[in-house]
Amino acid sequence: MKVGEIMSVGSRIKELRENKGLSRNELANLLGVTVGAISNYENEVSSPKEPILFKIMDVLNCDANYLFQDAFDMPTMENSVSVDEYEIVKKYRILDDHGREMVDFTLEKEYERSKALSEQAPDNIVEMPSHLEVNAAHHSKGEFTDEERQEDEDMLD
Repeated sequence: MKVGEIMSVGSRIKELRENKGLSRNELANLLGVTVGAISNYENEVSSPKEPILFKIMDVLNCDANYLFQDAFDMPTMENSVSVDEYEIVKKYRILDDHGREMVDFTLEKEYERSKALSEQAPDNIVEMPSHLEVNAAHHSKGEFTDEERQEDEDMLD
């Protein structure tokens, strides 16, 4: 999912199911519904009734806020999260004060670094300093002697 992309409830169910490595058939069995019902939910043909919706949230380990976040008229850039981001938030919430302080510090430093880099090179493209470029142990013209080729082959064997 791209940042700011609006996802339907069905798309979120599908994303969560796939993230858990479940087939439609497996999810259907866990929920006590047909594979066709899962397909209909994911393709927005129909919506799960309340009891099934609660089972979906339980089996896929999510809450209604996650499933319905794009169903409301809210700015999506600030409120929309991917499954991976959602998992990070869940982990953050169980950290103690020290853990949160460490994550906050690291996040702030990385944010500042990324922001500075993007100001230096728009679109976050940063030129690699010449001293970090890949430097083969051969002639810069790319011409190798038979002896150099043999040495490389011997090293690989």
